[in-house]
Amino acid sequence: EATVQRLAEAQEALKAAGAIVRWVSPGNMHLTVKFLGPVEDQQLPDVCRAAEEIAGKVAPFEFAATALTSVPPAGQMRMVWCGIDEPTGRLAEMAELAELAYAEIGFKPEIRQFQPHLTLGRVKSGRNVPQLRQAVAAFADSGFGAQRAEEFIVFGSELGRGGPTYTPLATAALKGQDFLE
Repeated sequence: EATVQRLAEAQEALKAAGAIVRWVSPGNMHLTVKFLGPVEDQQLPDVCRAAEEIAGKVAPFEFAATALTSVPPAGQMRMVWCGIDEPTGRLAEMAELAELAYAEIGFKPEIRQFQPHLTLGRVKSGRNVPQLRQAVAAFADSGFGAQRAEEFIVFGSELGRGGPTYTPLATAALKGQDFLE
């Protein structure tokens, strides 16, 4: 897809800064609505059922991948991410529904406010971070394209030497009523 390709091209440009970053492979880029942490086998049916319930309440929507950002913007940089713009509020609604649904089945609620983003990389040391910040700033006014969200997917992740491997555990089509179109 074009958005992921543009983000991969931005990653290549950022690599020239020479910072020590674990870059997210383009095939692993995803929008996290709720991070659950470890899921026990006996919890999986409830996790999948909650995904169906959440997806049943949210209509498909468009979102745009916007500017790249250094996180945090000042101090010790930890990540490079791409902001997400979704003006209908459906993504925020999905995140709120996920918080409620997964808290009901025993998962810890997130204390930070939901900030939709795509992680491009995690900074591993302070080497060449000023150069990386400067390179990220060059993409501050960029747009990387729009996507249509049509599914809510629960991924399992296995950490390995080459980074995480994501496996879809449940996929639910967004089926909420569309009052906006």
